[in-house]
Amino acid sequence: MALSLIVAGLYESSQSSWDESSLSRARYQAGLLAESGISIALHPKVKPGDIALKQSFGTEKGFEVRITSEGGRFPVNEMGAEKMRNAAMELFILWGLDAAAASKAADSIADWIDDDSDPLSNGAENSFYTSLEYPQFPANAPFTSLEQLTFVVGMDQVEKRQPFWRDYFTINSDGLIDMNAASWEVVRAITGTTEDSAKNLVAVRLGDDGIEGTIDDYTFANAGEVQSLLGISDLEWTSISSFVTLSGTVKRIESIGRIGDFRETRVVLASEVQEGGNTVLTPVARFRK
Repeated sequence: MALSLIVAGLYESSQSSWDESSLSRARYQAGLLAESGISIALHPKVKPGDIALKQSFGTEKGFEVRITSEGGRFPVNEMGAEKMRNAAMELFILWGLDAAAASKAADSIADWIDDDSDPLSNGAENSFYTSLEYPQFPANAPFTSLEQLTFVVGMDQVEKRQPFWRDYFTINSDGLIDMNAASWEVVRAITGTTEDSAKNLVAVRLGDDGIEGTIDDYTFANAGEVQSLLGISDLEWTSISSFVTLSGTVKRIESIGRIGDFRETRVVLASEVQEGGNTVLTPVARFRK
Protein backbone atom coordinates (compact mmCIF):
# COMPACT_ATOMS: atom_id res chain seq x y z
CA MET A 1 0.00 0.00 0.00
CA ALA A 2 2.85 2.39 0.90
CA LEU A 3 4.61 1.68 -2.40
CA SER A 4 1.36 2.23 -4.30
CA LEU A 5 0.89 5.63 -2.65
CA ILE A 6 4.47 6.61 -3.46
CA VAL A 7 4.08 5.58 -7.12
CA ALA A 8 0.78 7.41 -7.42
CA GLY A 9 2.33 10.52 -5.89
CA LEU A 10 5.30 10.40 -8.26
CA TYR A 11 2.94 10.03 -11.23
CA GLU A 12 0.87 13.04 -10.22
CA SER A 13 4.00 15.10 -9.64
CA SER A 14 5.57 14.16 -12.97
CA GLN A 15 2.28 14.76 -14.81
CA SER A 16 2.02 18.26 -13.35
CA SER A 17 5.63 18.97 -14.27
CA TRP A 18 5.05 17.69 -17.81
CA ASP A 19 1.96 19.88 -18.23
CA GLU A 20 3.86 22.90 -16.98
CA SER A 21 6.74 22.16 -19.33
CA SER A 22 4.35 21.81 -22.28
CA LEU A 23 2.74 25.12 -21.41
CA SER A 24 6.15 26.81 -21.23
CA ARG A 25 7.10 25.39 -24.63
CA ALA A 26 3.84 26.60 -26.16
CA ARG A 27 4.35 30.08 -24.67
CA TYR A 28 7.92 30.21 -25.95
CA GLN A 29 7.02 29.05 -29.45
CA ALA A 30 4.05 31.42 -29.69
CA GLY A 31 6.35 34.23 -28.62
CA LEU A 32 8.82 33.34 -31.38
CA LEU A 33 6.01 33.42 -33.95
CA ALA A 34 4.89 36.82 -32.66
CA GLU A 35 8.48 38.09 -32.97
CA SER A 36 8.56 36.79 -36.56
CA GLY A 37 5.50 38.89 -37.32
CA ILE A 38 7.16 41.95 -35.78
CA SER A 39 10.24 41.48 -37.97
CA ILE A 40 8.10 41.39 -41.11
CA ALA A 41 6.04 44.43 -40.07
CA LEU A 42 9.19 46.50 -39.48
CA HIS A 43 10.13 46.22 -43.15
CA PRO A 44 9.54 49.69 -44.65
CA LYS A 45 7.71 48.32 -47.70
CA VAL A 46 5.17 46.36 -45.65
CA LYS A 47 1.90 48.26 -45.22
CA PRO A 48 -1.23 47.61 -43.11
CA GLY A 49 -3.22 44.71 -44.53
CA ASP A 50 -0.26 43.16 -46.39
CA ILE A 51 -0.80 39.41 -46.88
CA ALA A 52 2.61 38.75 -45.30
CA LEU A 53 1.23 39.98 -41.97
CA LYS A 54 -1.04 36.95 -41.53
CA GLN A 55 0.50 33.53 -41.95
CA SER A 56 -0.40 30.01 -40.88
CA PHE A 57 1.83 26.96 -40.65
CA GLY A 58 -0.55 24.04 -40.68
CA THR A 59 -3.65 24.33 -38.54
CA GLU A 60 -1.96 24.81 -35.17
CA LYS A 61 0.64 27.53 -35.72
CA GLY A 62 0.71 31.04 -37.14
CA PHE A 63 0.82 34.76 -36.48
CA GLU A 64 -1.24 37.83 -37.30
CA VAL A 65 0.02 41.41 -37.21
CA ARG A 66 -1.80 44.73 -37.23
CA ILE A 67 -0.05 48.02 -38.00
CA THR A 68 -1.73 51.19 -36.77
CA SER A 69 -0.65 54.65 -35.63
CA GLU A 70 0.24 55.35 -32.01
CA GLY A 71 -1.13 58.82 -32.74
CA GLY A 72 -4.61 57.35 -32.44
CA ARG A 73 -4.12 57.55 -28.67
CA PHE A 74 -4.28 60.67 -26.55
CA PRO A 75 -0.81 62.20 -25.95
CA VAL A 76 -0.97 62.70 -22.19
CA ASN A 77 2.30 64.62 -22.02
CA GLU A 78 0.81 67.36 -24.23
CA MET A 79 -1.85 68.29 -21.68
CA GLY A 80 0.03 71.40 -20.66
CA ALA A 81 -1.76 73.01 -23.61
CA GLU A 82 -5.22 74.26 -22.65
CA LYS A 83 -6.81 72.79 -25.79
CA MET A 84 -5.49 69.32 -25.01
CA ARG A 85 -6.47 69.63 -21.37
CA ASN A 86 -10.02 70.57 -22.35
CA ALA A 87 -10.11 67.66 -24.80
CA ALA A 88 -9.08 65.24 -22.04
CA MET A 89 -11.81 66.67 -19.84
CA GLU A 90 -14.36 66.06 -22.62
CA LEU A 91 -13.07 62.50 -22.98
CA PHE A 92 -13.58 61.87 -19.28
CA ILE A 93 -17.11 63.27 -19.48
CA LEU A 94 -17.83 60.92 -22.40
CA TRP A 95 -16.81 58.07 -20.11
CA GLY A 96 -19.38 59.14 -17.53
CA LEU A 97 -17.60 61.52 -15.15
CA ASP A 98 -19.38 64.72 -14.15
CA ALA A 99 -17.78 68.01 -15.18
CA ALA A 100 -16.21 68.66 -11.77
CA ALA A 101 -14.54 65.24 -11.55
CA ALA A 102 -13.39 65.43 -15.18
CA SER A 103 -11.87 68.88 -14.66
CA LYS A 104 -10.13 67.72 -11.47
CA ALA A 105 -8.47 64.79 -13.24
CA ALA A 106 -7.47 66.82 -16.32
CA ASP A 107 -6.05 69.75 -14.34
CA SER A 108 -4.19 67.41 -11.98
CA ILE A 109 -2.56 65.63 -14.91
CA ALA A 110 -1.45 68.98 -16.30
CA ASP A 111 -0.09 70.01 -12.88
CA TRP A 112 1.87 66.75 -12.71
CA ILE A 113 3.80 67.48 -15.92
CA ASP A 114 4.30 71.26 -15.66
CA ASP A 115 7.46 72.69 -14.11
CA ASP A 116 5.89 74.98 -11.53
CA SER A 117 4.20 74.65 -8.13
CA ASP A 118 1.10 76.69 -8.92
CA PRO A 119 -1.98 74.46 -9.18
CA LEU A 120 -4.56 74.99 -11.88
CA SER A 121 -8.05 75.92 -10.71
CA ASN A 122 -9.04 72.27 -10.16
CA GLY A 123 -5.58 70.73 -10.08
CA ALA A 124 -3.13 69.51 -7.45
CA GLU A 125 0.48 70.42 -6.76
CA ASN A 126 2.96 69.40 -4.05
CA SER A 127 1.11 71.05 -1.16
CA PHE A 128 -1.92 68.83 -1.81
CA TYR A 129 0.05 65.58 -2.17
CA THR A 130 2.09 66.40 0.93
CA SER A 131 -1.15 66.59 2.92
CA LEU A 132 -1.79 63.01 1.75
CA GLU A 133 1.72 62.00 2.88
CA TYR A 134 3.10 61.80 -0.67
CA PRO A 135 5.62 64.66 -0.62
CA GLN A 136 7.44 63.28 -3.67
CA PHE A 137 4.46 64.06 -5.92
CA PRO A 138 3.94 65.48 -8.47
CA ALA A 139 7.01 64.80 -10.59
CA ASN A 140 6.75 68.14 -12.46
CA ALA A 141 8.07 66.28 -15.48
CA PRO A 142 6.59 64.32 -18.40
CA PHE A 143 5.20 60.87 -17.67
CA THR A 144 7.62 58.06 -18.43
CA SER A 145 5.00 55.34 -17.89
CA LEU A 146 1.22 55.27 -18.12
CA GLU A 147 1.19 53.58 -14.71
CA GLN A 148 2.31 56.88 -13.17
CA LEU A 149 -1.11 58.26 -14.02
CA THR A 150 -2.61 56.05 -11.31
CA PHE A 151 -0.98 58.32 -8.69
CA VAL A 152 -2.62 61.47 -10.09
CA VAL A 153 -5.51 62.96 -8.12
CA GLY A 154 -8.81 62.17 -9.84
CA MET A 155 -7.61 59.25 -11.93
CA ASP A 156 -9.23 56.80 -9.53
CA GLN A 157 -12.60 58.17 -10.65
CA VAL A 158 -11.56 57.87 -14.30
CA GLU A 159 -10.64 54.21 -13.77
CA LYS A 160 -14.00 53.48 -12.15
CA ARG A 161 -15.77 54.71 -15.27
CA GLN A 162 -13.30 53.43 -17.85
CA PRO A 163 -11.14 50.52 -16.61
CA PHE A 164 -9.43 50.35 -20.02
CA TRP A 165 -8.27 53.98 -20.06
CA ARG A 166 -4.68 52.85 -20.77
CA ASP A 167 -5.81 51.85 -24.26
CA TYR A 168 -6.66 55.49 -24.97
CA PHE A 169 -3.46 57.21 -23.80
CA THR A 170 0.14 57.25 -24.94
CA ILE A 171 3.50 58.71 -23.96
CA ASN A 172 5.23 57.53 -27.15
CA SER A 173 3.48 59.28 -30.05
CA ASP A 174 4.74 62.37 -31.87
CA GLY A 175 2.41 64.47 -29.71
CA LEU A 176 -0.34 64.89 -32.31
CA ILE A 177 -3.67 63.08 -32.56
CA ASP A 178 -3.83 61.07 -35.78
CA MET A 179 -7.28 61.43 -37.28
CA ASN A 180 -6.60 58.31 -39.34
CA ALA A 181 -6.29 56.22 -36.19
CA ALA A 182 -8.10 57.86 -33.25
CA SER A 183 -11.17 56.27 -31.65
CA TRP A 184 -14.47 58.04 -32.05
CA GLU A 185 -14.28 59.18 -28.42
CA VAL A 186 -10.90 60.86 -28.96
CA VAL A 187 -12.10 62.36 -32.26
CA ARG A 188 -15.15 63.84 -30.59
CA ALA A 189 -13.16 65.10 -27.59
CA ILE A 190 -10.57 66.99 -29.66
CA THR A 191 -12.91 68.32 -32.38
CA GLY A 192 -16.11 69.03 -30.45
CA THR A 193 -18.18 67.31 -33.16
CA THR A 194 -21.24 65.16 -32.49
CA GLU A 195 -21.08 61.51 -31.50
CA ASP A 196 -22.71 60.43 -34.77
CA SER A 197 -20.22 62.43 -36.87
CA ALA A 198 -17.24 61.03 -34.96
CA LYS A 199 -18.52 57.46 -35.34
CA ASN A 200 -19.19 58.04 -39.05
CA LEU A 201 -15.61 59.24 -39.59
CA VAL A 202 -14.25 56.11 -37.95
CA ALA A 203 -16.64 53.86 -39.92
CA VAL A 204 -15.49 55.36 -43.22
CA ARG A 205 -11.88 54.90 -42.16
CA LEU A 206 -12.27 51.22 -41.20
CA GLY A 207 -13.79 50.16 -44.51
CA ASP A 208 -16.31 47.39 -45.10
CA ASP A 209 -14.82 44.91 -42.63
CA GLY A 210 -14.93 47.41 -39.75
CA ILE A 211 -11.48 46.29 -38.57
CA GLU A 212 -8.55 48.62 -38.09
CA GLY A 213 -5.25 47.84 -39.77
CA THR A 214 -6.60 45.77 -42.68
CA ILE A 215 -6.26 46.17 -46.41
CA ASP A 216 -9.62 47.85 -46.99
CA ASP A 217 -8.95 50.72 -44.56
CA TYR A 218 -9.44 54.19 -46.02
CA THR A 219 -6.75 56.76 -45.26
CA PHE A 220 -7.73 60.41 -45.26
CA ALA A 221 -5.14 62.41 -47.19
CA ASN A 222 -6.94 65.74 -47.15
CA ALA A 223 -7.98 67.73 -44.10
CA GLY A 224 -11.02 68.96 -46.00
CA GLU A 225 -12.41 65.42 -46.13
CA VAL A 226 -12.13 65.09 -42.38
CA GLN A 227 -13.61 68.51 -41.74
CA SER A 228 -16.55 67.78 -44.03
CA LEU A 229 -17.35 64.42 -42.43
CA LEU A 230 -17.15 65.95 -38.96
CA GLY A 231 -19.36 68.87 -39.93
CA ILE A 232 -17.16 71.50 -38.30
CA SER A 233 -16.47 75.04 -39.50
CA ASP A 234 -13.22 76.46 -40.82
CA LEU A 235 -12.78 78.35 -37.56
CA GLU A 236 -13.27 75.17 -35.52
CA TRP A 237 -10.79 73.28 -37.67
CA THR A 238 -8.24 76.08 -37.38
CA SER A 239 -8.50 75.90 -33.58
CA ILE A 240 -7.42 72.23 -33.56
CA SER A 241 -5.19 72.04 -36.65
CA SER A 242 -1.96 72.36 -34.66
CA PHE A 243 -2.97 69.43 -32.41
CA VAL A 244 -3.95 66.87 -35.06
CA THR A 245 -2.37 65.12 -38.02
CA LEU A 246 -3.32 62.76 -40.82
CA SER A 247 -0.03 60.89 -40.76
CA GLY A 248 1.36 60.05 -37.33
CA THR A 249 5.05 59.24 -37.42
CA VAL A 250 5.01 56.56 -34.69
CA LYS A 251 3.56 53.21 -35.74
CA ARG A 252 2.05 50.67 -33.38
CA ILE A 253 2.77 47.08 -34.38
CA GLU A 254 0.85 44.35 -32.53
CA SER A 255 1.76 40.77 -33.38
CA ILE A 256 -0.09 37.72 -32.04
CA GLY A 257 1.66 34.35 -32.23
CA ARG A 258 -0.48 31.24 -32.00
CA ILE A 259 0.22 27.64 -30.98
CA GLY A 260 -3.05 25.71 -30.85
CA ASP A 261 -5.33 27.61 -28.49
CA PHE A 262 -2.43 29.46 -26.88
CA ARG A 263 -1.64 33.09 -27.78
CA GLU A 264 1.31 35.40 -27.11
CA THR A 265 1.26 39.10 -28.07
CA ARG A 266 4.22 41.37 -28.72
CA VAL A 267 3.90 45.13 -29.27
CA VAL A 268 6.52 47.39 -30.83
CA LEU A 269 6.23 51.16 -31.25
CA ALA A 270 8.42 52.34 -34.10
CA SER A 271 9.22 55.85 -35.28
CA GLU A 272 9.43 56.68 -38.98
CA VAL A 273 12.75 58.31 -39.85
CA GLN A 274 14.39 59.23 -43.14
CA GLU A 275 17.69 57.56 -44.01
CA GLY A 276 19.27 58.04 -47.41
CA GLY A 277 16.00 59.16 -48.93
CA ASN A 278 14.17 56.10 -47.61
CA THR A 279 11.68 55.79 -44.77
CA VAL A 280 12.73 53.30 -42.11
CA LEU A 281 11.11 52.24 -38.87
CA THR A 282 13.16 52.56 -35.69
CA PRO A 283 11.74 50.85 -32.57
CA VAL A 284 11.28 53.23 -29.62
CA ALA A 285 9.43 50.89 -27.23
CA ARG A 286 8.69 47.19 -26.93
CA PHE A 287 6.47 45.23 -24.53
CA ARG A 288 4.31 42.14 -24.07
CA LYS A 289 0.57 42.44 -23.86
